[in-house]
Amino acid sequence: MDFLKCSYDKHERVWSGDKRPLIYDFDCSLGKVIYSTLRNYPKKVCQVSDNNGREVTNGETLTWSVRLAQHFKKMHLRHDDVIGIVAKNSTYSTSVAVGCFMNCTPFHAVNPIFDTKTIENVFATTAPKVIFLDGEHYEKILEATRALKPSYYTLTNHIDGVAKIEDLLLPTKTEFFYQPEQLTLGGEQTVAILCSSGTTGLPKCVCISNYALQLENVFGTSEDVVFTNSSLDWITGLLFTVVSCTSSCKRVITNRPYTPEYLVELVQKYQISIVGAAPFHVAALVACPTANAENLSTIRSFSIGGGSVTLPVIQRLQSLLKNGLITFGYGLTEVGGISFNMGTQFHTSVGKLLPGLHARIVDEQGKNLPPNEVGEIYVKTGRRWNGYYSKPIETQRFQDSLGWFHTGDLGYFDDKNMLYIVDRKKDIMKYQGMQYWPGEIEQVISQLPQVANVCVVGVYDERNGDAAGAVVVKRKDAVLTEQQVKDHVVKQIPVSYKQLHAGVIFVDELPHNTNGKLLRKEAKTLFESL
Repeated sequence: MDFLKCSYDKHERVWSGDKRPLIYDFDCSLGKVIYSTLRNYPKKVCQVSDNNGREVTNGETLTWSVRLAQHFKKMHLRHDDVIGIVAKNSTYSTSVAVGCFMNCTPFHAVNPIFDTKTIENVFATTAPKVIFLDGEHYEKILEATRALKPSYYTLTNHIDGVAKIEDLLLPTKTEFFYQPEQLTLGGEQTVAILCSSGTTGLPKCVCISNYALQLENVFGTSEDVVFTNSSLDWITGLLFTVVSCTSSCKRVITNRPYTPEYLVELVQKYQISIVGAAPFHVAALVACPTANAENLSTIRSFSIGGGSVTLPVIQRLQSLLKNGLITFGYGLTEVGGISFNMGTQFHTSVGKLLPGLHARIVDEQGKNLPPNEVGEIYVKTGRRWNGYYSKPIETQRFQDSLGWFHTGDLGYFDDKNMLYIVDRKKDIMKYQGMQYWPGEIEQVISQLPQVANVCVVGVYDERNGDAAGAVVVKRKDAVLTEQQVKDHVVKQIPVSYKQLHAGVIFVDELPHNTNGKLLRKEAKTLFESL
């Protein structure tokens, strides 16, 4: 971790990452950067689909993106308009995003799995004038957005009578002379809008600035092959798309759902070298019979994001990566990457602050805390954030007037300036007047070799408060009883208010959203129903 410098001001009690280097001018548009890369290496394959085997070159991506950008300009779409994308990864989805970057018109990417009410809610906020979508979701999206009267273009599964993306990809007479638009508002201009995870309610529309996607700390090269299950609607999918377009590496895409066997198959088939995955994907992978050091030998970087992973899982994964390292960290859709860690030496830490970041640990009275004391993590990027789209009050709740983001996460820095996440502030529970964090109990239960996954929830009663209950997924063919789980917690955490007073239930799987984020609220509902 020596490549990341992090300092601590003991008087201000503020941690600071190293100075952020700028490869590009701060106000240079991402569209211009991608345009130059694609133009310089036109024959390089930048995308391959496992759905149909279709390979796409930089030159094709550039041509399609330019034509789309020219059409967006003819449609009079500006920086203060929005283009909607409700689609899985497919041949043209990257070009739609790049076309938006080149025209400096933000796109709002929404997961097509969302129900009609959710899609209606998020698009009512951003009011896209054009929506690109997969044909199988047309009726749902039409119902959700009918009042907005946008133009619709299908990316896949075309429908008679509905315009399709190919209509916008015909040659133009001026594409050879095209130059990307300049950012009207500079580097802090919004270029993408993503939905928050929605784990505690309806998603909010998060504005992503151009500067947040200028990735200087990318370890990928043009020789790498990268893969993540995520689409443009998730920050990982967006970042992998940007990495592919700016470093000219090849990205593998698929619409098949994740299974560990399928991931191993993809790694072997395409010689994948960089993988991005959610924690529960990793837990399934290390238990997969076909996941061995030989089959995963091409991986040199395995990036885990979206939650914590236990030491046994990390150690098992590292043993499978004979030529690679595990990387993980901490970030928020609103802020971007915050910290980065690598390897297993400090496996419970999310690492050191990334360049350009500042952080402090704050108690309930707003006082900055010293190392090794737990409080809410506040983060400052030094740049203006455009907030939640059309939600100024929600924005002010998350970022204060001095520019500090109130993450809602509890954590601490140790004496080596390594950051540790304890739990979500809103997940704090209280039993018989004593506070506890479900994450601590989950870590203990995860130590049991029979446990594949676990979520601890609070079951409220008027007499005691939030009694802890565990929703447990057992490993295949494992034998484990409720009493064994409870006894293990008693042994490891010998205080009464942190015990599993509400009991233990066993389920086949925990509820997650489509991008692997644990849905604790649904897990609680599941526990109470059983």
